[in-house]
Amino acid sequence: MTTIINAGKTATTEQVPVTTAEVRTVVEGGPRIEWQVVDCVVPMVWIGRVRGAFVGMVEARWGEGYAVTTRLGRGLGTFETLEAAQDAFIKR
Repeated sequence: MTTIINAGKTATTEQVPVTTAEVRTVVEGGPRIEWQVVDCVVPMVWIGRVRGAFVGMVEARWGEGYAVTTRLGRGLGTFETLEAAQDAFIKR
């Protein structure tokens, strides 16, 4: 079962279909990264942007975790949680 966050509310994928919604904003001494879920019923891809410019993406991989790719196509690894994957952009 996957937990999703949509407009600040948490639900399981069986209960709430997801459209594009801002999921999380990361600000830790660097540029503000805004994360959006790509339109789908089950969130699988999150797009990161800084001031509207694409900085990278996080892709859910069933049974593996969350794979992180930069805007240049460089893989930053696979992480257990969505939050850890998104944080990979501010820790590099």
